[in-house]
Amino acid sequence: MSPISTVPEDVRAAGLSTADIMQVALDLAGFDTVPPDSAILVEGRGIRRAFFGIDVGPAEVLLAKQLGLDAVIAHHPNPAVQSYPAILDKHIRQMTAAGVPVDEARAAVAPLKEALTLAYHQGNYTQTAAAARLLGLPYLNVHNPLDELGRRLMDQAVQRSVAVAGPGARVRHVIEGLLTLPEFQTAPTRPLVVLGDAEAPAGKVVVAHGAGTNGRAPVALAYLRHGVRTVVYIHLDYSELARLRAEAPPGSNLVVAGHIASDLVGVNPFIRALEERGLEIVRADGPAG
Repeated sequence: MSPISTVPEDVRAAGLSTADIMQVALDLAGFDTVPPDSAILVEGRGIRRAFFGIDVGPAEVLLAKQLGLDAVIAHHPNPAVQSYPAILDKHIRQMTAAGVPVDEARAAVAPLKEALTLAYHQGNYTQTAAAARLLGLPYLNVHNPLDELGRRLMDQAVQRSVAVAGPGARVRHVIEGLLTLPEFQTAPTRPLVVLGDAEAPAGKVVVAHGAGTNGRAPVALAYLRHGVRTVVYIHLDYSELARLRAEAPPGSNLVVAGHIASDLVGVNPFIRALEERGLEIVRADGPAG
């Protein structure tokens, strides 16, 4: 069933601009400015039908053109968004809000910023944007506004579940909270307890998401050494998990929620909001939740 829209018919007929699409995301997240991991790479107007993909490269741009669509919207930034590593500073704000001293928070994030800055210097920052420009397709990516929205929704679900369980809340209650969200109910992956135990006390829980990418072992260790008992990441490399298993304080827990399911928690409200504005979205990733 198509969403009911209160947008005037003449506005719907005119289509949206890339700036309009970005503004929908900013409004949902309550942001005043475009964050450094999001960008309009090829501007456009009169957009009525758009391709959406979590990951977009030249192949997806060509597919959008072959499908007769007017624009391409990506979630993840490609190397064209050279300011991306700056979004990692949001980890510092999240950690200090949870009780981590600011100097330790900065030290935990510094190697991650350096690694991703080097990675972005390796990337082909012209390829996808150039393909979109050559094919005449407006192209943008919207990352942190959707991740921040998803983080809030995940945190609300987790904290609600833990609160209902009361003082005896266990790590399994964190997972039960995530599973109240439709994106996790329908995902082929399931949240995993990769450090600790599902029956261990949950203690203070932090959903560490919405800051570019996961903070690897250093960020998780900073939380776990300063009063947080359970950290929720959306993904984690095995080498980082091995370090956590070797260095985390006793009683520490880490839950990996699942990357795409977690992303869709923030993506789905954005797509619904665009559809309410009259934009038809052809999705490459995930059914609407």
